[in-house]
Amino acid sequence: MKGCAKVAKDKDIKLNTASLASFSPEEMLSYLQENGKIDLGDVSNEMQNTRRKQLLAKHNYKIYRGKDGRWRTYIKDDSLSSGRKLLVKTSKWELEDAVCDYYLSKEEEYVNSSINMEELYPEWIEYKRLRVSPRTVDSYGYAWDKYYKGEEITKMPIRNIDKLTLDDWIHKKIHDYDMTAHSYTNFRAVVNQMLQYAVDRGIIDHSVSDDVRVDRRRVLKPEVKKPDRTQVYSPEEQKKLFKVAWDYFNNDKHLVQKLVPLAVMFMFLTGLRVGEVSAIRYEDVRGNRLNVSRFFRTKCNEIVDHTKGNFGARNVILVPQAIELIETAKKYQNDHNMPSDGYIFSINDLPAKYEAIQKAFVKYCKAAKIPVKSSHKARKTYISTLIDSQVNINTICQQVGHKDPRTTYRSYCYDRSSSDEIYDAICDALG
Repeated sequence: MKGCAKVAKDKDIKLNTASLASFSPEEMLSYLQENGKIDLGDVSNEMQNTRRKQLLAKHNYKIYRGKDGRWRTYIKDDSLSSGRKLLVKTSKWELEDAVCDYYLSKEEEYVNSSINMEELYPEWIEYKRLRVSPRTVDSYGYAWDKYYKGEEITKMPIRNIDKLTLDDWIHKKIHDYDMTAHSYTNFRAVVNQMLQYAVDRGIIDHSVSDDVRVDRRRVLKPEVKKPDRTQVYSPEEQKKLFKVAWDYFNNDKHLVQKLVPLAVMFMFLTGLRVGEVSAIRYEDVRGNRLNVSRFFRTKCNEIVDHTKGNFGARNVILVPQAIELIETAKKYQNDHNMPSDGYIFSINDLPAKYEAIQKAFVKYCKAAKIPVKSSHKARKTYISTLIDSQVNINTICQQVGHKDPRTTYRSYCYDRSSSDEIYDAICDALG
């Protein structure tokens, strides 16, 4: 019988243990507090006292009271010839507080000494978020994910990264990704600024990134401008795409994205980015001008009250054909009892769908049997058309939101002419 009783008791213990295991530590703590079994204030005090004892246990110097009644001890200080520094306080408690603060700071130094770029990155990106534009923060994120994430060097303590280690890694990345000057600048910005932040945080005294030099002319891939035909729509291609867009608007039964064909054509006539055309509203139209001051950010899936880049709001001239597209959108909304005072190319109170506009370009190009080109090529087509028509470069920059004309000429200026037209133009010029 005694054996049976013991088995039953052991079984109860196992059952109780199993039942306790089904509760989380938070649930058990909450139960004990609510039922008066535990006082969190007492627990906090006890934990602080325990921590205090642990820190004081590290202290090897004697704590004593001097003849003047004040309390004294020493702490290590390698900057002094004696290797130690005298601490003096009015009370023993104050002196012990100072000793605890000293060892806490040493623990923080140890954490800093072992911190790596992977651990520092979330803190650094939040720091940058308060100081640079959202677009710049996004570019840092893209660069981190592409070049840094998972790399061994990001797991090394920052203090252990020397010049040669960083130099080798940077040059290997340049080689692996066949970097141009543009991609290298985006890549290098992250390590440059992260290590400078580590200096500011007191983790390191000097950024070794400042010592790494790259011979751009020798190791970076030359920036070769892509062929004109791949970067812009020719006049004939644009004409065919417009025909397909009108066909989709008049015949497509897909109600939700009914006004997307109009948005596609509107981009060729205004040079707007997809994020901008998604966000424009009727209130932005002022006669034959369009105030562009909002942008749809795909990363956070929301409308922000600024445009892409640092140019700020701009007034874009609306040619008659662009005004016609706006009026067509409004008429359709009115005829079908849809909101006609909000987003221009939307059938509800939401902005025109970003992805739908992007996909429409692919769909319409295929339907028109022309090479598939992205929505951004419509912006390049708009700019190149204005340049071909000899519109002043300052005006073009204001229309599209470029601060530097060099950006416009370098990345957006392409010849839309056919090979025969180019031949004839050169012959006429040299006639």
